[in-house]
Amino acid sequence: MCSYAQQMGTAVATFLDYPVSVHVAALGGHNVSYAGTDPSFSVNNPASLTASSDNLLFLNYSVYMVGTGYGSAMYATKFSENDAFAGSFQFAQYGTMAGYDEYGNPTGSFSAQDFALNATYSRRLNKYFTVGVTLKPVLSTYETYTSFSLGADIGVLFNDTTHLVSAGLSLRNFGGRIAGPEDIYMVSTWMPINLSVGVTKRFSKAPFGLTLTLQNLQKWDYNKASNTDEVKPVSAGEAFARKIILGVDIMPKSEKFWISLAYNFDRGFSLGNPYVFSVAGLTGGFGVKIKMVQLGAAVAFYNTAAVTGHFTVAVDINQCTKKSL
Repeated sequence: MCSYAQQMGTAVATFLDYPVSVHVAALGGHNVSYAGTDPSFSVNNPASLTASSDNLLFLNYSVYMVGTGYGSAMYATKFSENDAFAGSFQFAQYGTMAGYDEYGNPTGSFSAQDFALNATYSRRLNKYFTVGVTLKPVLSTYETYTSFSLGADIGVLFNDTTHLVSAGLSLRNFGGRIAGPEDIYMVSTWMPINLSVGVTKRFSKAPFGLTLTLQNLQKWDYNKASNTDEVKPVSAGEAFARKIILGVDIMPKSEKFWISLAYNFDRGFSLGNPYVFSVAGLTGGFGVKIKMVQLGAAVAFYNTAAVTGHFTVAVDINQCTKKSL
């Protein structure tokens, strides 16, 4: 049996895939076809940000395993009826760990964190199409080691309000590490790119929508361990299934509340236990709007050992201003 140390660049890419809001988490953790007023979906597809997300503040925190968690904050505003901007901050803290040198001598405790800043700009081109781009510097600190990365996302969203169909395409994490402990000469190490497409279909006589997302379309080589601990490539059918996220999103036109349920097949294959019943990959959540405040909670079964809880508070600053007047 072989074991491998975690590389900082790999951890950064994983951190950037963490859901940044309850609604995103409830729809499987990744969705590029959402068309609505929730700006947090712009982290998956920058084109999901629209001028309707004006003066909104989102705060999110997720409880993972004991001593670890991650969260985000986002503010969205509009420059015009066709131009919008959002700034967000993501972080992940992995708790305190005991350190040892190569001889097994204790060196004291240490911590590990990841941080990212996102600056997103989107523009509506016409009645149907919106394009967007995100620039994101990332800082990782593990014990005494520090790594700095720079990445970018681009996306396009098609939204047909007549037929209640929206579709999205995004290319995320284009960039890499530009400074770090293994990067003395400033040679960049590329982030793993995530190319995704998705479609959402809503219905005029029913307050729900069905979503299909295909993620990591640039990656087709997957491996898994067999009963003999031998690593073997998966079949073509399983490789394609790992791309799929299926979800249902219940939301009335007023957007006063929503309920979502989804299944991420890649998580199910990668994190499920083949020897016991597992719901790894299943996510669900709800949100409710009370005047100018939106509250939401979601649960995600990432593995059989723990359930991750996601919590979001959003404030419509426009409503607060009207209230004060």
